[in-house]
Amino acid sequence: MARRSKVLLASRSREAANALQGCIGQAESLRVDVRVIPEGQFDPLSGVQDIPDMLVLRVNGHSMGELEALARYTPEERPPTIIIGEANNPECMRLAMRAGARDFLTEPVVQSDLLAALARVADELRIARPGNQSELIAFINAKGGSGATFLACNIAHLFSTVSQLETVLLDLDLQFGTLPQYLDITTKRGLMDALDVADDLDGVAINAYLTRHESGLSVLAGLRDSAMLQQDLMLDRFEAVLGLLTGNFDRVIADLPRQIDPFGALVLERADQIVLVMQQSVPSLHDATRMKDILTRDLAVPINHIRVVVNRYTKNASVELADIKGAMNENEITCVPNDFRTVTESVNMGVPLHEFAQRAQITKSLISLAGELGGRSETHKKGLMARLRRAG
Repeated sequence: MARRSKVLLASRSREAANALQGCIGQAESLRVDVRVIPEGQFDPLSGVQDIPDMLVLRVNGHSMGELEALARYTPEERPPTIIIGEANNPECMRLAMRAGARDFLTEPVVQSDLLAALARVADELRIARPGNQSELIAFINAKGGSGATFLACNIAHLFSTVSQLETVLLDLDLQFGTLPQYLDITTKRGLMDALDVADDLDGVAINAYLTRHESGLSVLAGLRDSAMLQQDLMLDRFEAVLGLLTGNFDRVIADLPRQIDPFGALVLERADQIVLVMQQSVPSLHDATRMKDILTRDLAVPINHIRVVVNRYTKNASVELADIKGAMNENEITCVPNDFRTVTESVNMGVPLHEFAQRAQITKSLISLAGELGGRSETHKKGLMARLRRAG
């Protein structure tokens, strides 16, 4: 699914929390978590590892400690907040303003009012979100069979699971795409179907053309038996679909065919990072050098946007790492170790490496690569001053 806003619903009352969750739980654009604040605690964000996009805090007239605790956060530290409280309670409304509330709703809550308040905050977040928060990363083989599809699939899976980033995996090999098989998923709709109705799509409607993996990763496959030979006629529609993906996901991972077509050229020109996948052989090195030249010369890709990855790396190969660095004019090259058996079993079973062999060295190297490409290995922890403010 397209990027859903994360909503934390906090309340001292389990019953009230469940009722509010029922009001907003069906909204496709929202992902709702519930926290029942225990006795003796006041901070609604205490112990929350992944700070939400929005906070819905329900308070009552007998306990204002939650609002006082929330007010201790700086505006940058606390998420946009909607307060639900009692009517005709000036003290509650005053504290809500101090806590930076975007809206104040009174009980009993009208479902349409709550959903409208959440929608307004979500729109504000989309407008305020920096343009570089969403990253487009393209994977392409220097030579056929180098493993770009395998790497794209597993990096996207790591972004979704380890980094907890809303991620979509885009299969641009419209004739021989195999991404669904790598994840053991069955797709009913895909990119070609989305292009047919591109003018009518928005950030919600695009979800109907995505397939959701159990990990949370979304996949947009090609899914059409016949070859598409006139991509230039559909380029405007593809550009619109690509814009929806980059506008609604944290990470868009595109798996490109080696033969650069109009769709692929558009992705390569707009990609924040391009992962050029090669192996330790003379033909692969020759083609990698040529591909890098095409990217920088013909497509005007900045050279610092290209990351060379040597897949199935072994120390004793006839083409050494120093040879590759010299020929590619690269000081830093990422190496993914050769583990043919583990990779083959993972692909045949349709289970990503992080689920299939989490402790394997190749899995650890992919986690490292994901970090280099903009993943995060752990959730952000607040510093000492923030913790002292909450405790004060």
